[in-house]
Amino acid sequence: MRPCFLVCCLLLSFLSHGTDRDNDIKLIQQALDRQPSLCLGETLWPVSMTQNESVWVNAKMWALVDAGLVKVTPNKKTWSLTRAGQEEFNKHGDFCYGRIRVKHIDDIVNRGHGNKSVIFYYDIENLPSWAKDKSIRGAYTDLDNMVTGIGNARYQADIFTNADGSMTITGEPYQLDLFY
Repeated sequence: MRPCFLVCCLLLSFLSHGTDRDNDIKLIQQALDRQPSLCLGETLWPVSMTQNESVWVNAKMWALVDAGLVKVTPNKKTWSLTRAGQEEFNKHGDFCYGRIRVKHIDDIVNRGHGNKSVIFYYDIENLPSWAKDKSIRGAYTDLDNMVTGIGNARYQADIFTNADGSMTITGEPYQLDLFY
């Protein structure tokens, strides 16, 4: 009887641990879902280049050309959307490349007094093929950092357990590891 009781206690502790992690993932994902989609920030088309424009604007436009999203009128230095670019742009009014999803929890650090930090790895939901293009990743460093970090960079969410047992995230989940 005693060994059976011990086995049941061990199983219940593992099951509740898994449920706690599932609840943490659900809470973190809700916070991530409230954040805007990951986008390049290119919201105005067509783009014309003047002599005083930044070299980065030129580089970004040529990266979009390389990926097939934009075409250029060379004599006017004007960039406009290709058919594929227009389709991508119409989805969100920008070139958006997905949303952060919790991939798995790496660690949970108890901070005391109902506070804990949940360290997790992420994935990007529905990452389009153009977001993996070398030219675009070189021109858009935020995108490159996010794509490089998939399964490699850790995020942290700080969670507080309220008196009634409910949990709330304090602040926003934030990235711990940067890959530059």
